[in-house]
Amino acid sequence: MSNIRPLELTDAPALFAAVNSSRDALRRWLDWYHDKYDLADAESWIRHTLAARCEGTEFHFAICESKNAPAVGVVGLEQVSASDARAMIGYWLATSATGRGLAKRAVADALRWARAEVSVKTVWAGVAEDNAASRRVVEANGFRVAGTRGIDERGDTLLLYEMALAAVDVDRVV
Repeated sequence: MSNIRPLELTDAPALFAAVNSSRDALRRWLDWYHDKYDLADAESWIRHTLAARCEGTEFHFAICESKNAPAVGVVGLEQVSASDARAMIGYWLATSATGRGLAKRAVADALRWARAEVSVKTVWAGVAEDNAASRRVVEANGFRVAGTRGIDERGDTLLLYEMALAAVDVDRVV
């Protein structure tokens, strides 16, 4: 069972450790990653997310393997827009935490939270076509390919997934 909770500044050391242990995977798929990523980067990013939460434009959650365990990743709603009722969902896990359904359940938990807490009707995700694991996460949560956004700077075709938040029973996701 996954557990998500609002991200806190005290999560910075655990998230930095997760990044540090997962550099090869993050380098391949996530554009925010850079080889000099350090604890100060994690702290700065969390400060940004906390400010954005207060503004109502981003909502990030620590993904933990159990209730009191340290964070092993993040799931978040970004670009939350009340005017067009849309938000982007993003997620990542430490390599050591992958392959057990944790990301799938964390995304389901975040969608359940969004349905209850924000005025979003459509959630979208951008996923590299070759990132099979990440595609399985969104597809298992009811997202469908809505188009593409061309080739990114790493040479990957970016698939745009969408779902109508009210149309999917996220309680059925296992």
